[in-house]
Amino acid sequence: MKIHILLLLLAVLGTSCSRLTTKTDMVFDPLPEGPATFDLVQKTVFNGSCALSGCHRNNVAPDLSAGRSYAGIVNVKSSRGMALVEPGDADISYLYLKIIADAEISGRRMPPGGPYLAAEEIELVRAWIERGAPDD
Repeated sequence: MKIHILLLLLAVLGTSCSRLTTKTDMVFDPLPEGPATFDLVQKTVFNGSCALSGCHRNNVAPDLSAGRSYAGIVNVKSSRGMALVEPGDADISYLYLKIIADAEISGRRMPPGGPYLAAEEIELVRAWIERGAPDD
């Protein structure tokens, strides 16, 4: 009986934002060569780690779903008054600070409870913002 309850609990936890595996245990395809584009950020980072049910999807601010995310983050203020994405400056972009767990953020590092983004994914977000956060 205890095993069944434990398995049920694990199944419920596995469907939340926090996944039980760590990204360090996962194998990633290398990121393509070339500039960090918004399309690559959307496909590589937002779709796989952020725009999930119960997280930043379906009008949960900021909505990071494909087709909604760009307008909801670039030059848009966070609840703390910082821009979610300040084009050209990742160090003052709230979204970037949330994924690196900077002391300037409120709340938890994203994604909550992990697995956190791989170094390559974090660098992709930073490089895109530093390029001026174009909608490409």
